[in-house]
Amino acid sequence: MIRALGRLLRRWRAGPDTRVAEDPRFSEVPRRLVLRAEFADGEQLPDGPVSPALAWTSVPAQTQSLAIVVEDLDVPFPRPFVHAVVYAIDPQTTSLTSGEIAPDGMTLGYNGIGRRSFLAATPLPGHGPHRYVFTVLAIDYVPRFDQPPTRGRLLDAAAGHVVALGEIVGTRER
Repeated sequence: MIRALGRLLRRWRAGPDTRVAEDPRFSEVPRRLVLRAEFADGEQLPDGPVSPALAWTSVPAQTQSLAIVVEDLDVPFPRPFVHAVVYAIDPQTTSLTSGEIAPDGMTLGYNGIGRRSFLAATPLPGHGPHRYVFTVLAIDYVPRFDQPPTRGRLLDAAAGHVVALGEIVGTRER
């Protein structure tokens, strides 16, 4: 039944035009950050319920904090589904280990189901391959929030302050 629903919804996808890097506020930001992961760009994400290892280089000197947004571009919704929002990362940090995007290891905002955690890639069965974009933002100040932010609140706070960004894409299909 669920697989049939996935096949029925195959043509409905949020699409790449709504991801963080295409937000008009960030579309002119230099793509200087070089990201690597335990998967090659555009390749299959590792199996498991935890976040994959991620590393980056070329963080500009004026960076005061880093943030990461993980989103599924291929959900049958108008906007990408948010799997994780991480913020207030020390700019000297250059990598995260597998499973490190977790409540006890990072400062997390709210994901797409309103929790402060990393949601594993579990696309709708039969819907086809999904692209999961890991975007790292280099921000020239440390955004402060009265409560953990959503993707939207983080991006609003970072607007005009992102000095570089980078992306890497992993895929998954069920």
